[in-house]
Amino acid sequence: MQILITGPLHENTERLNGLIEVSQPEAVFIVGPLKLSQPIKLNLPWFFVRGKEDSLTPLAKSNGIDILSRIFQFGNGFTFSGISGIYHPSTIKLTRREWIKSRGKIEKHKQNYLFKEDIDSLVQTFRNSGLERLDMLFIADSPTKQIFKEIIELVKPKYLFFPSNSYIKEKAGKTTFIGLENITSPRGKYILHL
Repeated sequence: MQILITGPLHENTERLNGLIEVSQPEAVFIVGPLKLSQPIKLNLPWFFVRGKEDSLTPLAKSNGIDILSRIFQFGNGFTFSGISGIYHPSTIKLTRREWIKSRGKIEKHKQNYLFKEDIDSLVQTFRNSGLERLDMLFIADSPTKQIFKEIIELVKPKYLFFPSNSYIKEKAGKTTFIGLENITSPRGKYILHL
């Protein structure tokens, strides 16, 4: 099985389609932000984690799957999860319900901020799964932030994919950290053979 992982899309669906045509993957993963103004439809399974600037409307009308702190498993047993959104100290300590109760509605610019239940959901799902580790973890923020360090320590992914201004591939412990540039860059893609 071959999968294609890309860095931030920034609405460059032409480049995405070209990469799919050349690599012929069985699945695609996009590390946000996607920055779509229109929905996209691909003829194969595709997954994403949202970044700060992503609008929910075109993503909801696309045929991709927002990983949303869930755990998935391919038929060959390969497991993956991700966290959609970015860390912000004002939201991470509260659930969305607590935020709304104490501060009113969630402003549009905070729709892709992580809230307490986003992290709690992944932690609880992982602990209930019986898995010792994940094969892949996708985040749309820096893995150096404490909240992500804690998640990485818990789920022990073989591969961690995240957006980066420059390509990074380094191993720390049993995890290979792969920072992908924007999809327009030659270093904005990664092909993994499972």
